[in-house]
Amino acid sequence: MVIKNEFIYWLENNRNIVPYSVNRYANAIETISSELTSYGMDEMNLYNVEEPLVINSVIKELQESNEFLQKNKNGNRMYSVSLNHYRRFLEYTQTIEYQTELLKDEIEYEKQIKQNISNENRPVNIIDTKQDRPKYRTVKNKKIWSRNPKYAIDAVTDADYLCEVDNHHTHFTSKFSQRNYVEAHHIIPMKFQEQFDCSIDVHANIVSLCMVCHKKLHFGHFEDKVDMLEELYLKRIERLNNSEIQVSLEELQSFYR
Repeated sequence: MVIKNEFIYWLENNRNIVPYSVNRYANAIETISSELTSYGMDEMNLYNVEEPLVINSVIKELQESNEFLQKNKNGNRMYSVSLNHYRRFLEYTQTIEYQTELLKDEIEYEKQIKQNISNENRPVNIIDTKQDRPKYRTVKNKKIWSRNPKYAIDAVTDADYLCEVDNHHTHFTSKFSQRNYVEAHHIIPMKFQEQFDCSIDVHANIVSLCMVCHKKLHFGHFEDKVDMLEELYLKRIERLNNSEIQVSLEELQSFYR
């Protein structure tokens, strides 16, 4: 069974467990599956379950069965420990699949920008207004929000291909635009779209940054981002308000902690 083998591999590589216990935990999931009906529960092969919430529900129901509690006690809690490991394994699997899809989406987004940015050396007419939330697709119960690459292109074009933190940040010339290399960045990250009743994938929320400033916002220590976030916030708060995006400086900073 593929999922069982994956569970064993995960236990071996992500938990400090001796080989003997790894196999016992993996086999315990099959044992529990075969005994669910004896505990008054629906028949189910737990190795066919993909949702950690389902396993969580199974754990709660089993905790109400005196027969299971006694069996678990006699087995030195092997069965409850096995279920908790299996739930964490499913959570891990979901996170990996979601991050993989998120990366694919990011690569395609950047690809669209690079393919089209060379044609965007014209002036951009931007009017900041409220827009409806963008579409999204769901991966493992998490939303991946759509982004319009044209807005990113407009943002860097409107900034004249300069870094909006410091326009002296000129590191190299892009082979795509033949201009100073900059990257588009959503001040309010798209993963927080759910908290807003209108789109945050709008011109007002996208700034042009040099690669160093951009990477600092994504990967730097929070203390190193504070001044930059305040500067970008003050530059864009009026435009954000025009797009009916209400956010305080403190709230914005919390998105980067």
